[in-house]
Amino acid sequence: MKKRLLLSTLTAGLLLSTSMLQAKTDTKTLIKQEITETQKNFKKAPKEIDEAFNASSIAMQNLQYKKIDEAKKQLKRATEKFDLALKNDPSLDIVPLDEQFAVFENLSSTKEINHILTVTKDLLVHHKLNEVRIALAPLRDEIDIETISLPMKIFPIAMKDALKALDKNDSKTAMFIMAKAYNTFLVEDVTIPLPLLKAQDLIADASNLDKSKKDEALKILDGAKEELERANLLGYTNKHSPEYKALVNAIDNIEKEIKGKNVVEKLYDNIKKDFVSLVNKSEAEKDVNKYEQKETLKAIKNSKKFLNEAKKDENKTIK
Repeated sequence: MKKRLLLSTLTAGLLLSTSMLQAKTDTKTLIKQEITETQKNFKKAPKEIDEAFNASSIAMQNLQYKKIDEAKKQLKRATEKFDLALKNDPSLDIVPLDEQFAVFENLSSTKEINHILTVTKDLLVHHKLNEVRIALAPLRDEIDIETISLPMKIFPIAMKDALKALDKNDSKTAMFIMAKAYNTFLVEDVTIPLPLLKAQDLIADASNLDKSKKDEALKILDGAKEELERANLLGYTNKHSPEYKALVNAIDNIEKEIKGKNVVEKLYDNIKKDFVSLVNKSEAEKDVNKYEQKETLKAIKNSKKFLNEAKKDENKTIK
């Protein structure tokens, strides 16, 4: 599955709930809070599936070293554990196994980012792609979350088919079946733009200030707009989208109210909704993800088809 920008519903919830973030939170704390909250919401696979997957992995290693009896033993254990997991919960389908995090932080201002983009445009005109790659590589300000999931409608069946093949002393077919099974794992990449988290935190900071501190509030809101512009320049949002425009306009309205009557409580509430709208703009990407997952599952519908495909691959290799 190709990597794409995808903001999770979890992120939307975080952007809506300013109570989670303290005023003037530094970036490292924001990152830690986001990762901690994501881990807390991660639905861990039942222990039977963990045990079954571990047994399958050991079986694969044993097959590679021609330890057939040990491979059969581990595959038998894997199938028993998978069967138990499905008996306990027949609705199991796409089961998350693991979640990995990677953080890329960029401290460049909008002026500096614009300068880099201008330089790279010139480099592109002269077909200097290597230099362009080097120049653009640091322009990432995000948390990447990779979730690996096991398809319960495919993988357990494949392990049973591999065990049947070993029972027939056909270790080559067993290896092909297991290799194909591992290729059906689903990988979802979620990108959480740090500029949006920073902008949300700055707005929370401004909303918590005493009404008398107008200058400080205005300065903080300017910082929020700067982060929104950084998000736009780094490609995480589109400044021409209705959601982005609504958010910037909401900040402008708050600034006007601060300079005037300073009745901003409702405006701050509205801006939280604007953040959610901006995040949900990319929710359409999830439909693409779901479609790709559906197509992957459809590709190998039953064990017989899976075994036939494995045998075809084996014959091609032998030829």
